[in-house]
Amino acid sequence: MTPPDARLSPASGVHPAPMGAPSHRSPGRLERLTFLHVAGLVLFAAWDFGGETDFARLAIRGWGSLAVPLLIATCVRRLRHRDGWPSALHWLWPLLVFDVFVLASLLNPSFTHAVVGGAVALVDSGSRTLWPSTAVPAVTWPALWDFNAIYLSCFNLALVVVHRRMLRGLLMVVTANALALAVMGTFQKLARAPGLYFGLQASPNDAFFATFIYRNHWGAYILLSTAAALGLVFHYARRVDPVGRRHSPAFSGVVATLLMAASVPLSGSRSCTVLVLILLLGALAYGLRRRPDGPAAGGAPATAAVVAAVALFAAGLGGIYLLGRPLVEPRVAQTRTQLEEIRLRGSVGSRAQLYADTWRMARAKPWFGWGLGSYPTVFQIYNQQVSVEGWVPFYAQAHSDWLQALAEVGVVGTALLALLVAVPLARLRRSSPSGPLPGFLLAGCGLVALYAGVEFPFANPAVMATFWLCFFAALRYRRLTGGDA
Repeated sequence: MTPPDARLSPASGVHPAPMGAPSHRSPGRLERLTFLHVAGLVLFAAWDFGGETDFARLAIRGWGSLAVPLLIATCVRRLRHRDGWPSALHWLWPLLVFDVFVLASLLNPSFTHAVVGGAVALVDSGSRTLWPSTAVPAVTWPALWDFNAIYLSCFNLALVVVHRRMLRGLLMVVTANALALAVMGTFQKLARAPGLYFGLQASPNDAFFATFIYRNHWGAYILLSTAAALGLVFHYARRVDPVGRRHSPAFSGVVATLLMAASVPLSGSRSCTVLVLILLLGALAYGLRRRPDGPAAGGAPATAAVVAAVALFAAGLGGIYLLGRPLVEPRVAQTRTQLEEIRLRGSVGSRAQLYADTWRMARAKPWFGWGLGSYPTVFQIYNQQVSVEGWVPFYAQAHSDWLQALAEVGVVGTALLALLVAVPLARLRRSSPSGPLPGFLLAGCGLVALYAGVEFPFANPAVMATFWLCFFAALRYRRLTGGDA
């Protein structure tokens, strides 16, 4: 029986070798272009303030839109070689339905501009209740464009790439970039820089780190990058021949992982510090359980290497704590104070009220929501919080991506977004295991998806791009059963 990826490749025009047989064929033009396209997207978003500037979003839309001609070129090449349509195209039907759903909402605006008391305000325009609508069409279509540009760019990894070494190379680029940002952010933090890029650019948020405006976005970005680094470490650690060990990138990967992970507590992101520790503990458990391949290993667990890695991480974390002690200790004290307040009040304070108000907003339009990107505008109607000074706080985000999705696109739209993950994951049941790399990538994605229940990591373009890159790289890596492992 022919393996699923042993047929003619649409991107390279070559036949990958059978499983276990090394392949030395060069990647095709479309595969190299896809590599550069996705790498450029993720690197640019990370360095341009996490992709959260107006210029960055315009650039991401333009650059990400190049994913469409790459997708079309791949399909045309397959048809020209009589290979049929790529099977991965079936994964796109939830995105197609979601796009139609959001575009239909543009035709049914729920608010309109009017002059009230001499000032321009948004008032209810009487939209059709049983039809998707949006409060601010001018915000909805750019938000949809942003999402499609990032999603389709990373989706092309599952469609075009036919060499696993290309996926590993892309993950190495992601890891190296995250490491560079972590080192920069560490020195920036220790120098007490007043703004981004060592004070060259003022930050709208005091809780910034490296090039990211918000420390929890940095934490989610590093969580994904650490998952990629751990997957690469365990992949290369499987080499048991002496020459392979001396030249394996595994050791440098361990050092990079520890440096990246240590930057999270220094940034002040308490929740992501816990998530990174969970990921590292999972890696520790995997390493203790794992047995090196080959007869030379003698079947003994790689305990010494794992213990050395844990000791190195503890030493690195201790060093970061000593250097950044004046910055870390206030966050620890704040955590203790907040936990005591939660114990006395029996709730999480303003966050609980924010979630309750957002839930009321979602229940007002349960099926189709208020429109993609409409949360900052509509939530002010439902916001019941008032400060002690008497002013009403403004919330641009619900601090829960899943809850905000229910408020913006309703049950229908949220279900379609979930299917963007569920439909491709269903293929994993029919693919054979392919080592630790896909597992760690999906573990990182899973932790970020859980984190989105209590924060808004997907509001950051760099985090969203890295999430979809890791997700589709993991799926494609598992599907590639032959060739250049």
